[in-house]
Amino acid sequence: MSNEIEIKLMVQPYDGTAGGSVDGACFIHGMDGVLASLNASVIRTAELELENSYYDTPDLALYRAGIALRVRKTGSETEGTIKTRRMSSGGIHVHPEYNVPLSEKPDVPDLRMFPEHIFAEIDVDAVQKELYENMAQNCRRHIWLVSFMDAEIELSFDRVAYKTSDGGTVAGTELELELKKGGVTALQKFAGELTDAVYAGRIARFRPESLSKMHRAAIYAGISELKLPSGNDIFGKEADSDGACGTEKTFAGLMSATGRIASVIYLGPEGRNEETAKMALDMMWRCFRALAAMQVPADSDIFGQYAELRDILRKRISGLSEEGTSDVMHFHNLADEMAALDGILTDRDFIRVILEINFAGLRGEKA
Repeated sequence: MSNEIEIKLMVQPYDGTAGGSVDGACFIHGMDGVLASLNASVIRTAELELENSYYDTPDLALYRAGIALRVRKTGSETEGTIKTRRMSSGGIHVHPEYNVPLSEKPDVPDLRMFPEHIFAEIDVDAVQKELYENMAQNCRRHIWLVSFMDAEIELSFDRVAYKTSDGGTVAGTELELELKKGGVTALQKFAGELTDAVYAGRIARFRPESLSKMHRAAIYAGISELKLPSGNDIFGKEADSDGACGTEKTFAGLMSATGRIASVIYLGPEGRNEETAKMALDMMWRCFRALAAMQVPADSDIFGQYAELRDILRKRISGLSEEGTSDVMHFHNLADEMAALDGILTDRDFIRVILEINFAGLRGEKA
């Protein structure tokens, strides 16, 4: 077992529609140039076709237990993998991961080839009998393995075609930065320098993503649903936050909510309807206003990072609001409102602060 520590960034055109996908060849060419300009060494590159099959029971017993079961075929190699939950916030994902090499792709994987403690919450025999391949997702992956400081970092650029329940497809492009060797400090510093260079070259825009490819595939396939958090759960506890500890809990709750809400919005019409999108946008602006209005004590561990985030949000909200008010916004249509939100979530400074906040909880961790 190893901890998979990675940053997941959706890749969008530098100038283009919110949530759009980039041209793969152009992005790879731009990344080659960026990596050559950084204080990093590219150890190797590869182009892979990944065939991913996911398994669960009809009532999603594994998913409800926080377990993702996958078989991946890459060329002549086949591997069974289980990932379990630990952390997924602000684009940073940490999953305990268990891998088992397979001689061929099975009809269904045998759960007993994985450590027994993974399945403490489920009846393994019952689940094994009901197990079936409930979805598949293939992607084209370009890999750069990079040496940076004391670390090795694998960059994976994925071009994914998600299958929808009505037989259509949804395209997605994303970049994962996975720590293979070394500490998270190197991963954080590398991510910052890489993002600066990509933005400076107008190659693409990034957006931190908390939703896994497996979960997106399940939503588009009609197997799962991503629901909006409850407004009472997000905003009903603000009055209970006393002192630095209470404030930090409120802050963490708001940050978690914004990530989930953004994931709902960016699913597009194939993954949610327009009414849900409007509700999500209203909730997002309310979260942003709450974050901008918070009074974080100076002795809080998050004071410096929060102050910068607060200033970014205040400036952005002020620029979008009617003169003399901070809570009235008028947009011509849903696309205009999406573009305004996209301008915040893909802002270079916003991304940097979000990553700093989430990396704070991983100090000292290694791959």
